[in-house]
Amino acid sequence: MADASIEFKGSSFTLSVLHLRTSKLADIRADLVTKIAQAPDFFYLVPLVVNIEQLACSVDYQAVKTLIEEFNFTFVGFTGSVEKEQRKLIRELGFSFVNTAKVNTSQKVDATEENVATETKKIADTPQSHLYTDKVHRGQIRSGQQIYAKDQNLVVIGSVSAGAEVIADGNIHIYGSLRGRAIAGAKGHHKAQIYCQNLEAELVSINGNYWLSESMEQHWGVPVYIHLTDSELTSSKLI
Repeated sequence: MADASIEFKGSSFTLSVLHLRTSKLADIRADLVTKIAQAPDFFYLVPLVVNIEQLACSVDYQAVKTLIEEFNFTFVGFTGSVEKEQRKLIRELGFSFVNTAKVNTSQKVDATEENVATETKKIADTPQSHLYTDKVHRGQIRSGQQIYAKDQNLVVIGSVSAGAEVIADGNIHIYGSLRGRAIAGAKGHHKAQIYCQNLEAELVSINGNYWLSESMEQHWGVPVYIHLTDSELTSSKLI
């Protein structure tokens, strides 16, 4: 029997989640305009899930989807801790409802040597423990340029201009000013870090978590490194 032309497998992906705090479309639109204007290229065609659990009243789901797509996001569906009837309604309207993963803390695992060995092997096989080689770029990265270090760290001996973008699956080291966009851990490496000698960035991102410029005021214009702490971006002075 010939192999099937398709195969379904479970997997996991990093998706951006838009948390709605109001059902007023005019307010949502105004805030989207402000955010996207700061880094339009970063948000272009980004897959987006809309979290509605903070809304006190129902929302026009079709209007929300239309608004999201108007700003060139790729609409995936809705999510959030809502009533079963609300989830049912969303699906009846033809939209996806994405259930968040739940961790069962009531189950206990025996810490036998066999279990430890199995978990160690799993960790060793994850991309986050991969030892990345370095891709080195010498010279300034100018506005409109993009440098991508696939399965590598990226080392820039020079500055990254406003409007330029540097991306790495591992860490990013910039021996100069970062004025454009830096995206580290692009394939899900949550321990990736960003280092630069002068932080004046339009956007920084690690494993899908991002800051725009207004979130960097604490260490603006100084040498810093940026990393994740409990899924939140954190910056610290290098010197």
